Amino acid sequence: MSDAIHGNTQMSATKMDVIAAMVQKELKFKAILAKYFTDVSQFAVKGAKSISFPKLGSFTVNTRASGVAGSATVINGTADKLDLNINAYIAYIVDQMDNVQSVLDWNAACAERAGTAHARYLDEQLILGLAGASGYSLGLTALTRDGILAARAQLQKNDADLNEITLFVSPAQELELLKIDQFTRADMYGTSTIPAGMIGRVYGVPVVIHNGLADSASYMAAKSGLAFGFQQGVMASEQPANEYGSQAKRVAVDQLFGVKGLQLAEKGVAAGKSPLIVNMF
Repeated sequence: MSDAIHGNTQMSATKMDVIAAMVQKELKFKAILAKYFTDVSQFAVKGAKSISFPKLGSFTVNTRASGVAGSATVINGTADKLDLNINAYIAYIVDQMDNVQSVLDWNAACAERAGTAHARYLDEQLILGLAGASGYSLGLTALTRDGILAARAQLQKNDADLNEITLFVSPAQELELLKIDQFTRADMYGTSTIPAGMIGRVYGVPVVIHNGLADSASYMAAKSGLAFGFQQGVMASEQPANEYGSQAKRVAVDQLFGVKGLQLAEKGVAAGKSPLIVNMF
């Protein structure tokens, strides 16, 4: 009796799941900005082209005299809409003969790099979302202590949760921050802000340095100022590419999501702008 062998016939159905899992793991590891914004993927159900976010107003409090009926008031509601319109796609072909002769597993290497590219693209879209939805521009030419305090005060005025705001800066602007004594000198606050050579917080606000930001770009934003949602997470499929050899495969890796500012046109900002995002420049 021959031994039962698990070969390509038994394993082919799981190969793309393995690649998709590798890409997803790499995406989560490499995507820097997603955790600082609102993830609404649970609302991006099949069949939907967009997600609506209700925005409810507030009740007005009145006083009522004893024995006198109080006045009823209403709250008004509008909605923000996030379009699920970003179809992120990567395809690659591995020549099986070259793969066999390479010391690297090119299929695994390509899957890993596809995840990195998708992560970088997600961050790029979130940065575009910050730029497009910022409700205020401070007009700074460089980051300063007063500018950071002004942005923080503006977000606080607009009811942002100060425990959920973040300052996003480019490497060039990190250099400007490091020139400000109040952020680096241990003798001013009893402990250095950058004991490990990295800026952690500025006036209680976490600082995130991102290479995807232009040298003259910096934003302070609340988590509730920008949303993203995945309607389709990372998926992978393959098809024969026998023009590159009998065992060559073309692999496609894609996902579908959207990015949108929240609380648009509230607190007196323009249409399409969020009062919870401040452009420092």
